[in-house]
Amino acid sequence: MRVYLTGDIHGDPARLWSIEIFCNNHKTTTNDWLICLGDVGLNYYGAKSKKEIAIKNEAAKLPIKMFCIHGNHERRPSEADGYQQIEVTEGAIQGPMLWDAKYPNQYFAIDGAVYKIQTPERKLNALVCGGAYSVDKYYRLQCGGNWWPDEQPSRVVKGVVRLMASQNQIDIMLTHTCPLRFEPTELFIDGIDQSTVDTSTEEFFDELYEQFPADHKPMWYFGHFHGNKCTDDYVMLFDDIIELK
Repeated sequence: MRVYLTGDIHGDPARLWSIEIFCNNHKTTTNDWLICLGDVGLNYYGAKSKKEIAIKNEAAKLPIKMFCIHGNHERRPSEADGYQQIEVTEGAIQGPMLWDAKYPNQYFAIDGAVYKIQTPERKLNALVCGGAYSVDKYYRLQCGGNWWPDEQPSRVVKGVVRLMASQNQIDIMLTHTCPLRFEPTELFIDGIDQSTVDTSTEEFFDELYEQFPADHKPMWYFGHFHGNKCTDDYVMLFDDIIELK
């Protein structure tokens, strides 16, 4: 059982194809997991949309389980869309997840939940909190694109995340965006007035980072910014796929 991570997929067939090549090269099976750090694109067009169904069917062919963090450019999975909450008690990633039996390799993380992750080398506690602000929000609204008001974590979710962080030893954070201190300003989109960007989620993560003990800061894994970068404190992923060790 191995666990891998990647960044935003956005339902892109080319990205799914590259993941399939990776899986074939690494001889993955459905005992292995791929953590997708938000904006996966499996819940974008609508549960009854032929395009969304086609994307989910393509992802269902991958020889690996997908563990999906919520991003800002997708809706949250719900019972109305056919998802049910289940408790996964076996395998490399364990904890509460949302799941649709029609697409058995696709699992969705619940914000504020702590997951047990087993890699070949160690056991980890992972705290999840998805979501972010869409800097293209007004463009999307003007052009009739999809935008969701609940794209960022709510006050209730933030409270649960704080509580879980205080009650558990957290080894890694799995989020879509990142603490403000880790923002890759070199990847900011040209033409966006940064003074108009809502950074409340990044500020919350900054406060959360301070809450963790100085001698046990979790490694922070995130996507969102469409870049790949590894440091001693965080890993930002877009189209790279790495193994969690």
